Amino acid sequence: MKKLLLLATLLSASAFAQPPMVGQYLLRVEPVRAGFTFQNMTDDERRLLTEHAAYLKGLLDQGKLTLAGQAFDPKGLFGIIVVNASNPQEAAALLNGDPGVKGKVFRGEAVPFRTVFFSAAAPAAK
Repeated sequence: MKKLLLLATLLSASAFAQPPMVGQYLLRVEPVRAGFTFQNMTDDERRLLTEHAAYLKGLLDQGKLTLAGQAFDPKGLFGIIVVNASNPQEAAALLNGDPGVKGKVFRGEAVPFRTVFFSAAAPAAK
């Protein structure tokens, strides 16, 4: 029994040591311009953010977007976008296809990601 338990432990440990196969990538985007806020956008930035929102909605409609949200860190605003992609190149193409990235309002990176638990947000308190 001890040998069986040891074998199971070794096999499971090696599974965790391997990089996970993922079909999701986290795109972390942040404004290029220091001090960027939604209150001080230029007209060009506002136009590109409208295109950015439409692009994300399109990805959602195509089943390529799991979630997108904004983080209001006191050190600076950033966005988190989780996309469904089969490889890093596809994830990078989704990031680089974003009008906000193409228009140099945002810069970003794509990192492998896996949703483990998910729950819809509770309604905000009034």
